[in-house]
Amino acid sequence: MKKILFLIMLLPMVAFSQVSSWRSNPPQQRISTPSVQGQRSDISMWRNDGPREFNRPQQTKPGSNIIINNNPWLWDNWGWGWNRWGMWGAPAFGWNFWQPSFYWNDWGYRQPQRIYVYEDGKRDTIRGKKPIISFGLHKTTDKQIGGFFTIGNRGYFVMDFSSTYEIDRSTFFPYGTIDKVDFPLINDLIKKRSLYLGAGKRFGRTGVHAMLGFGKEIVRYRGKDRLGEITFPRAYNEFSSIKVGAMHDFKNFTLKFDHEPIRGYSQFGIGLNF
Repeated sequence: MKKILFLIMLLPMVAFSQVSSWRSNPPQQRISTPSVQGQRSDISMWRNDGPREFNRPQQTKPGSNIIINNNPWLWDNWGWGWNRWGMWGAPAFGWNFWQPSFYWNDWGYRQPQRIYVYEDGKRDTIRGKKPIISFGLHKTTDKQIGGFFTIGNRGYFVMDFSSTYEIDRSTFFPYGTIDKVDFPLINDLIKKRSLYLGAGKRFGRTGVHAMLGFGKEIVRYRGKDRLGEITFPRAYNEFSSIKVGAMHDFKNFTLKFDHEPIRGYSQFGIGLNF
């Protein structure tokens, strides 16, 4: 009986001893909250999922997926050339054979000629009038590079193409606006592209020419945060302009200089003669 009474008195003490010490001295809770990049001062909110309209894809116009092949190498013969002997006075019949040769024209360019030998031994020299062709590269004073092409003898056709060469490594937001900027702005990003066509005249080995051109210019605001550059639209221009220039032919190469008075830049080029 004594043992039973002892067990009954011991049970409450054991029960109270099982209560956790946390209830009397609770530990300090450590709550870890995920950091949101957009809330940092050095990373733009534009990179988060919030302003989705900045990255919304632009709608394409009907028919914009049509590809037009304008490869000039697929065109037919241009009509220029150095195999038009019939138009240069070569006989159509009555000769046995011809021998290739060349001569130097009044401007010091090498030109082809043929010596036709007739059945009676008579010889007839036919001089060709191969146009001088030049291909080359140029660089402008406003950070553009491009190429040029000329064809012709005393009168010549000239064409050149230019484009900016700065590499764009930014993240582009086509619907971003200046009033929502939360990052520091730096210099603008400018992309240019143009095509000029014209004509010139040679005086000896030196030619002068004028060209009319068309192009476009895209200007974007550019900013920077910790992750890199951010760009968004600022302006778009389509323009027409003029160039004046000169070129001088040496034996196998040519030097070319042009100036664009309206947009205020110059360009220097070097090319090969054929």
